[in-house]
Amino acid sequence: MRSAATLLALGSISAVSAAVDLSSIKHASSAKVVPGAYMVELGKPNALGRRSVVTPHSALYRSLNERGTSWDLRQEYDADDVFVGVSLNIKSDEDLKTLVQVPHVKSIKPVFLHPRPEPVSFYQPTGKNDPKLPPDTFSTHVMTGVNKLHAEGYTGKGVKVAVIDSGIDYLHPALGGGFGKGFKVSHGYDFVGDAYTGANTPVPDNDPMDCDGHGSHVAGIVGANLDANYNFTGVAPGALLGAYRVFGCDGSVSDEVLIDALIRAYKDGNDILSLSIGRPRGWTSAATAVVASRIAAKGRIVSIAAGNAGEFGSWYASSPGSGADVISVASVENTMNTLVQTITPSNGHKPIAYNSFLPLKVNGTLPIYATSADTTVADDACNPLPDTTPDLSGYVTVIRRGTCSLVTKLANAAAKGAKAMLIYDNKDEALSGIEVGNYTAALISQADGKYLVGEFAAKSGLKCTFPQTGGSKNPQGGLMSSFSTFGPTNDMVFQPSVAAPGGNILSTYPRAKGSYAIFSGTSLATPFLSGSAALLLEALGKSKSNYLNARARFQTTSSAVPYSHTDADPLQTLAQQGS
Repeated sequence: MRSAATLLALGSISAVSAAVDLSSIKHASSAKVVPGAYMVELGKPNALGRRSVVTPHSALYRSLNERGTSWDLRQEYDADDVFVGVSLNIKSDEDLKTLVQVPHVKSIKPVFLHPRPEPVSFYQPTGKNDPKLPPDTFSTHVMTGVNKLHAEGYTGKGVKVAVIDSGIDYLHPALGGGFGKGFKVSHGYDFVGDAYTGANTPVPDNDPMDCDGHGSHVAGIVGANLDANYNFTGVAPGALLGAYRVFGCDGSVSDEVLIDALIRAYKDGNDILSLSIGRPRGWTSAATAVVASRIAAKGRIVSIAAGNAGEFGSWYASSPGSGADVISVASVENTMNTLVQTITPSNGHKPIAYNSFLPLKVNGTLPIYATSADTTVADDACNPLPDTTPDLSGYVTVIRRGTCSLVTKLANAAAKGAKAMLIYDNKDEALSGIEVGNYTAALISQADGKYLVGEFAAKSGLKCTFPQTGGSKNPQGGLMSSFSTFGPTNDMVFQPSVAAPGGNILSTYPRAKGSYAIFSGTSLATPFLSGSAALLLEALGKSKSNYLNARARFQTTSSAVPYSHTDADPLQTLAQQGS
């Protein structure tokens, strides 16, 4: 039967081949590359005599010139134990053929471009003047046990973590307020300059200030100091951070720059290299993956984002996270939803949800007052409230959305003393953020608004409490983020390695952009793992075996992630959660 099936399959292939000229099918890639640019790894050249001093680079240049090759040097790399090579501009396919003929050329690969990391979701709070103060939740620390290590006094002290990203706003108070010796962000380099896009020439300098925000968010997850206003701190607040900026204010980054940053971070003595960067090219042989993996094999911890391409299914790994020896990090959802807060009705009715970065600062248990008992009124509170309106300072004032601006409605209610206000939607739709000016107010759903107005009209005596517990429980908390990329690598290496909290994560953001933000993505799970590795090294010491065994230690001590919160359901596939 097997032979018959094989013959049938071969016959089908033959039939297709007869119908289609396979040579006519174009072999093309959608991957973005730098046209005509190649990464070339070099071995040792053949010696030209006992006293001859020939470097791999000089031998290459001479060989190319002797062959009449048309080429231009883009960058040299000379890290004997990690990567020796160059990036070149090669003018034509014929010139590329002569490059292949050089005896000590070990590999030739196109120079790929890696897109700027974009969070799957983003929320920007109103900033330091937000009238709502945050409670202390640290839900991601609790779900992973980081809080227990903090309680034992471990903070990552003495560990250096390289953040290879868009730079760091090192003047942010929670990120140390300065750059250089004596500061949290103690070292680093800008490899590209503000104007770099991936399509132009980098202009490096010594100032790795972040003009994007992604790197600052990542850095805060690794090691931000405690912020007294937000009660937020990083996983390893005692660690020193290195800011290795590889993105300009816009655009992508090339393999050339990433490899340069990896080598520099390695030579600078960083214990941990954290990269929330990648593109779907999941071969272990990708240039950046090879260099990252070699650094890990030398005794450094290298954590890299698995990617946010879960929608595309298996075998969609990203590089450089496809490196054989790196820790590729998948994303788990935060157990707390920091965007959705709740109100507790006094009659046992289900909690009423509202969208807010932080709980509304409303103390005590207050009765409700609806500015209209008619839940179909189009212009509720668009005009000054009538003289019969009581002093609203002791109520939760409920107003219907529609016709005029929300701030106008809130101002009219505030004129009667209102201090806590709820706008209920005039449509049946998902909750969203609203503009409330300087008022203490939030949006609730149409259904919840109608319920409250009904209770008010019935004079039921319903009262409401605003818990200050820092968000509602996320029903997907502790499960894999749907966006988290599936492995394995294209050559069947097991990746991702492990998962960490990456869905709905609060962290630092550039001061000019509000100082704090909530992102979702494996970009945020990666620095969480990096911070955890810093705690590990502080607790166990910096022996080479602790570096080399870090991935296995995380994998063998981690908790399995279920497919859902239903007891009978299986675990999530290892292709997405790692082990």
